Amino acid sequence: MSDRLETLLASKNCREVCEAAVRRLWTEELAKRRSEKEADKAVRAAVHQMTGAFLTPEQLKTARGLLREYLSGREEALDEALRLHASTRERLSCAQAFYAAIFEVTGRPERILDLACGFNPLYLGAKGYSGTGYDVHRGASDLINEWSDACSWRVRAVCADLLGENAFERADLALMMKLLPVLEQQKKGAGVRLLAEVPAAWRAVTFPLRTLGGRSVGMEKHYSDWMEANV
Repeated sequence: MSDRLETLLASKNCREVCEAAVRRLWTEELAKRRSEKEADKAVRAAVHQMTGAFLTPEQLKTARGLLREYLSGREEALDEALRLHASTRERLSCAQAFYAAIFEVTGRPERILDLACGFNPLYLGAKGYSGTGYDVHRGASDLINEWSDACSWRVRAVCADLLGENAFERADLALMMKLLPVLEQQKKGAGVRLLAEVPAAWRAVTFPLRTLGGRSVGMEKHYSDWMEANV
C-alpha cells in the first residue's frame, strides 16, 4: 500500500468512511492526476462532498452522547440526534406525511432498504419499521446499530460503497432520497444501474431542488428531464 494512501485512510476526514470507497476514489483519482499529492487532495474533496457536508466528526460525537441521554429516558434526544445529520434533518419536518403518501401507494412495507440512509433508520426503528440502511459513513452506520441494539429496534445499518459490489437484501420498498444525482456525478450511469438492480418491489426516489446553500438553479427541470430520459 502507498504510504500516502495509508495516511489518507487514517486521516480525520477518511477514517469514519467506508474503506472500499476511499480505495476506489484513490484508484480513480490516481489514474487522472499527475501525482499522489494531487490524488490525495481530490479524494479528500470527494470524501467531504459525500460525508463531511452532511455530518461532521463533532456532530457524530454529539449524537453518541445523545444516545446515552435517550437511554436514560430523555425522549427528545432522538429528534436532536436526527437533526444533526443534514439529509435526515431535511426529511424530519415532513416525515410523517412523506411516508404516509408513499405507503398509500405501496402499502405498509414489511422490509425497507434505505440507500445513503444518513440517520434515517433511527427514525424508522423508533416508528416500528423493519429494514436496513446503507451508508458510506462508517461512524453513522455504527451509531445506528448501537442505538438499534440498545432499543431492540428492527433496523440495521451497513457501511457500504454504493458504487461498489453490494449484496442487497430483498425488500418491499427501497428509499433512494437524493441519491441518484450523487452517484451519476461520480460515475455516469451508476444511478440508473442501481435503480434497476436494487431488489425491491417499490422504489421511492427524490431529487434535490436546491443546493446545500439553498440556491435554486433550475434543478427541478433538469432532474425531471433526466428521469424522463432514463427511466
